[in-house]
Amino acid sequence: MTVIADDWLSMLVDEVRPHLADGAVSTYLPGLRRACGEELAVAVDHGDGRLFTAGNHHARFTIQSVVKVFTLLLALHHRGEDYVFGRVGRDQGIGSYNSLETFVRESGVPVNPFVNAGALVVVDMLPGDGPDGRVEEVVEFVRAVTGNPGVAVNDGMARSELELADRNRALGYFLRSRGLLTTDVEELLSAYCRMCAIEVDVVDLARAGRVLAQGADVEVMGRRLQASHVRSVRRLMLFAGMYEESGQYACEVGIPAKCGISGAMIGVVPGRSGVGIYGPALDGSANSIGGVRLMRLLAQELEIE
Repeated sequence: MTVIADDWLSMLVDEVRPHLADGAVSTYLPGLRRACGEELAVAVDHGDGRLFTAGNHHARFTIQSVVKVFTLLLALHHRGEDYVFGRVGRDQGIGSYNSLETFVRESGVPVNPFVNAGALVVVDMLPGDGPDGRVEEVVEFVRAVTGNPGVAVNDGMARSELELADRNRALGYFLRSRGLLTTDVEELLSAYCRMCAIEVDVVDLARAGRVLAQGADVEVMGRRLQASHVRSVRRLMLFAGMYEESGQYACEVGIPAKCGISGAMIGVVPGRSGVGIYGPALDGSANSIGGVRLMRLLAQELEIE
């Protein structure tokens, strides 16, 4: 098996970099449009201080949909699997991640926690006194799993997201009409947009991925996260974490992962490593084109079966 080192990761980044021109930076938000499509960075955390990086690993970016991994884990911890998966499904998505199609199924609930409709339902389950309390709960949790007390919300990005949240606003009111939300829709949207605007770097994501890689209960911020909950999150990442390409990704790569439209990507090699990637050039499914290619190469070199 290949031994991970900075030089080896740098070679992988160099191998992938020419393919970045096949993607495009998201134009959804002004702050995302300013990203450089040629940017590509990766970190791999094996634990015990063995952390390796390549590219500009100090670059900071908003977490976007990657936050859904952490909100789901928090909801499972506080509410339990029966409650959470009674209000949101565990199926692969149909249609786009922010479409009404993503919860038109026989069960009548969002198909999974990683489509936007499902994420809004999950945020509705979180503890905290009002939207500010829920955001602080998530920020503190991300600080704990990354080991970085400086993690914070990019307020400018959050405001921009809320101003352009028409699709999510429509989803929110539709969900409320189905009796799936208990929180005021505007308050829920405000909290959700701020959670998506949490800023991290690839080292933060790799460290968080390493926490999720563990096979036993995990102690985080005074909470004991059940191994079964962490395992459920990993499994959902594998078959639903990459938007419409999740099935193909699961077959070709096999590393549980979650992407966001900023180019953020977290990966988990169960029992072994956490991976953080930033590559803002996206493919047609809004996944990081460089991130997916890097994950494929990592899976081959690490002999992921």
